[in-house]
Amino acid sequence: MDDRDLDAFARAWHEAPDGWSGRRYADALIDAGRLDEAAAVHRSMWALGYPAGLTDLAWLQHDRGDVDAAVRTLRQVLPELDDEDRPAAEGTLGHWLWYLSNDIAAEHHLRAGLDAYPPARADLAGLLRATGRADEGRGLLEAGVAAGEVDSMLPLANLLEEEGRLERAEALFRRAAALGDAHSAWNLAVLLESLDRSAEADEWRWEAARGGDEVAIRHLADHDDGPPTST
Repeated sequence: MDDRDLDAFARAWHEAPDGWSGRRYADALIDAGRLDEAAAVHRSMWALGYPAGLTDLAWLQHDRGDVDAAVRTLRQVLPELDDEDRPAAEGTLGHWLWYLSNDIAAEHHLRAGLDAYPPARADLAGLLRATGRADEGRGLLEAGVAAGEVDSMLPLANLLEEEGRLERAEALFRRAAALGDAHSAWNLAVLLESLDRSAEADEWRWEAARGGDEVAIRHLADHDDGPPTST
């Protein structure tokens, strides 16, 4: 970012400090790699009475790898959020608690946020399955897929594959992959390979790697024959 643009955001923040100017300035600082300064702006926003300062700080802490701090920050701000903003924050907190540490205390947060934060629905389905409530979990995934939530497609496709319903699993992997889910592209490649459809599997391995799936990237690094070519 041009220093003049950053200076303009800084002036706007200092002349009229509010949630809007603070967010724009903090985002600009993050783009410039000045993360400590961005965190300071977030805390100043909170001190001025803008809860978005702490929700944004939580994400910054998460992205910097300090998930424990991110969880504490979200817990702190939740009571101050209104009915519009709270569900997404609840879902995010539940996602962090379950996805990263399998904390069953995440259930309340996941339920509160599953309609506002799609990963929360898939996480809640996994939690329910892990705690002996598989039917309820499956129903949640089916509802998420019906709503077009990509996050629910991969776990439901995995369940279908486990049950031997391979055509439905393949179709759902393909649907999710077409919507940009690289993990579904990799799982589709694995399924196709198991069905002796190696040429198709190879194409989807490369598609998964291009989308950023780390397993696909490592696989291709170890088996580098170059991308598939059309005939």
